[in-house]
Amino acid sequence: MHSFSIPRRIVVLLLSMMPFLSVTPRASAEEDSAHRELQRSLEQWQQTGWPLIERLCLDCHGSEDGDAGLNLKYYKDAQSIDTDLGSVERVLEIVRFGAMPPDDADQPSEQERAALVDSLEQILYSVACNSQHRPSNATTRRLNRSEYNNTIRDLFEIDLRPSDAFPSDEVGGGFDNNGDVLSLSPLLMEKYFAAAESVAARVIVDPATLPKLNAEIASDQFHVRGDAKTGSFFGRFLSPDAYAWAEVEIPVDGTYTVQFYGGASNEKAAPVTFGLFDTNGVLLTKYELGHFGTGGGSKNKKANLVLKKGLNRFLIEVVAKDAVVGEAKSPHIDDLTEEVIAKQRAEKTTLKPSGKFEKEKYPHLVRRLRFNGPHGSRKDELPASHLKIVRKEASYDGGKKKWKNVTEAAAECLKPLMRRAFRGPVTDDEVKRFASLVEVATERDESYYRGLQIAITGILMSPRFLFRVETPGDQAPENSDASEQAKTPESKLTQHQLATRLSYFLWSSTPDEALLSDADQGKLQGKVIDDHVRRMLKDDRAKSLGSEFAAQWLGLRNLTGHEADEKLFPKYDSSLAAAMSEETERLFLHLVRENRPAHELLTADYTFLNPQLARFYQVEHSGKEQFERVSLTATPRRGVLSHASVLTLTSNPNRTSPVQRGKWILENILGTPPPEPPVGVPELEESKTADANASFREQLEIHRADPACAACHRVMDQLGFGLEQFDAVGQFRPSTPQSNIDASGELPGGRRFSGAAELAEVLGNSEKDVFARTTIRRLLTFSLGRELSPTDRCVIESIANTTATDGYRFTDVILEVVRSRPFQNQLRSN
Repeated sequence: MHSFSIPRRIVVLLLSMMPFLSVTPRASAEEDSAHRELQRSLEQWQQTGWPLIERLCLDCHGSEDGDAGLNLKYYKDAQSIDTDLGSVERVLEIVRFGAMPPDDADQPSEQERAALVDSLEQILYSVACNSQHRPSNATTRRLNRSEYNNTIRDLFEIDLRPSDAFPSDEVGGGFDNNGDVLSLSPLLMEKYFAAAESVAARVIVDPATLPKLNAEIASDQFHVRGDAKTGSFFGRFLSPDAYAWAEVEIPVDGTYTVQFYGGASNEKAAPVTFGLFDTNGVLLTKYELGHFGTGGGSKNKKANLVLKKGLNRFLIEVVAKDAVVGEAKSPHIDDLTEEVIAKQRAEKTTLKPSGKFEKEKYPHLVRRLRFNGPHGSRKDELPASHLKIVRKEASYDGGKKKWKNVTEAAAECLKPLMRRAFRGPVTDDEVKRFASLVEVATERDESYYRGLQIAITGILMSPRFLFRVETPGDQAPENSDASEQAKTPESKLTQHQLATRLSYFLWSSTPDEALLSDADQGKLQGKVIDDHVRRMLKDDRAKSLGSEFAAQWLGLRNLTGHEADEKLFPKYDSSLAAAMSEETERLFLHLVRENRPAHELLTADYTFLNPQLARFYQVEHSGKEQFERVSLTATPRRGVLSHASVLTLTSNPNRTSPVQRGKWILENILGTPPPEPPVGVPELEESKTADANASFREQLEIHRADPACAACHRVMDQLGFGLEQFDAVGQFRPSTPQSNIDASGELPGGRRFSGAAELAEVLGNSEKDVFARTTIRRLLTFSLGRELSPTDRCVIESIANTTATDGYRFTDVILEVVRSRPFQNQLRSN
């Protein structure tokens, strides 16, 4: 049977085939060449491909009511193929897959199947490259949840993740950035508004709202240790050996004024020196106070102290005049044990005057402590985003209680932010509209900073922020006149649209200043944009290619919520599942950043593990880093096919599924999804099995005896069998007489393998061309934010042929995607 490998494609058609280019003498010659290429492909189709279609397919698919609603009778000429490229492309997939013709029909030889596949590929490629039926892009595309989070993060340099509360995004073409399915519901609008308000409140802070302390500890809030009396005005009179303590919550680090009220009981006594000690019993400051006076009055003194945020404990007691601040320690600190503290905290203090007592025995009065602060500049308490945005302060007239120069100051603050938020230039009129929101806020007695919060909320609710807009710009193809421009089905993206498309492709986030600056100057072309791609792939933000692109391509998100049988697989939990997904994402990102060949994703003899996953794999981990590169050379694992992430998401909760695993390989590695199962075919559990002791493989063989199942399962199951060495959560399980595990298989063309490592090598070597085209197709789909059409085959083949000589290296492929016509142009509606 024919291999999955795709034969060498015909030479890539030159740029003149692209309908947006001008008609010049050179272009005309190239168009003639393209036409001749189409004629050659059509001749081969009519000589080789079409006769095989007539012989093998038309019995079932040769009329309007053909099987599966498919009528191939009219696909003899290029024009008919051009009108229904999608159906012809599906025929190619089915024939290459080997699902057709069915087992009970006339079967082609290996050579005939190869010839039919080759002929179908060439006619599809030539027709697609000459086709005038172009797909249309969504001119506006809403930011999806990940893009929204990342954009907020990079815009304000703070990771708030507000879109985690949004409804899940729909998926189209395998990705959740597809413009055709990113709808906007009333519920989502409410979520956007709530998110915008919460973000604005976090990135701009009114200094007047910063936490302050203006508190008083009255006499009944002191805890006293030792003999004491209560005066008529509730002052605490302490014996010489007694002391008082109290606790205060300090809101932020800073300098606070601490004012102590107290003094000597006896009016003839010399001034008394009181010491204020901290939680550790270290002397903070001294207060020298004389007689407290009469009528309940008392002396007081202030001290400015640097205090730390949190619960602070203060001790008050009499000290020697020469006690050194910062060195002297309270002799009572050892008395104030945790047990004493807990007990006195629990006591409810209700003071009652003690009546007459000998004040000479209670010479020290403690009345109250007052705290006020912090003082001085508080810029360090403001978020970095506030300091970056608030470039100019409006002035405040305290007498008139009015803000002045608000619009001018706000415009200076908002213009740089709007340029980044809107991903391109903004006019003074646009800025003024948002600055006026600040003016309105101050006119209704709100602060300038609250006005900026309102303006930022408005910016984050603007369509220019929420949507990526790609309406046709003023740029036209060079050397083209008005008549040619009118005929072209596409127009070049503006520089800022191109910068935006590039940043959301590689970072799932907004363009940075370097991209916007070059877009402002019209430099995003040729080597400059290539350099940006290489720079951006090295940036930490490129991790989104793993978490967004690779995770969706390979289905890793299906691990979230996957339920493995707890009794059978006790080691499996959510943290292990997260590590599984990260392993695959890290390997993919490594291959991209190191510009490794695409097929190394299948054949890599190394991976990236954290300690938990390393124990699960039973391999060594140095412990130097959370995730580190680990060799797999002495293990049965190779590449992504043996990653626990893939093995788990393609299994049932209590057992493996060779069918699901084989289907996953067909769809995600070989890019050939199998047909839907025929209606009425029972599930495996419902079909007849060999006997009660039959292995799962034997049960599948019985299942494949049904002619309706055999065509698909003869290849799909073989692929899945190669991964049977691993259980339903990806743990290796050796074959024993009891387990009876058979991980051998054979692919079309007599390619035999035993185990996952050999299967990975077979696919990585003989199917590297097929896998490369799958990779290109997925990258192109993700980068464009739309499903591909059959006419995109021309672009895929062009990228494949350009990168084939060096092994389809990942960075090279990404560069070609960015250079491609669909990426750099806005396709208009047909």
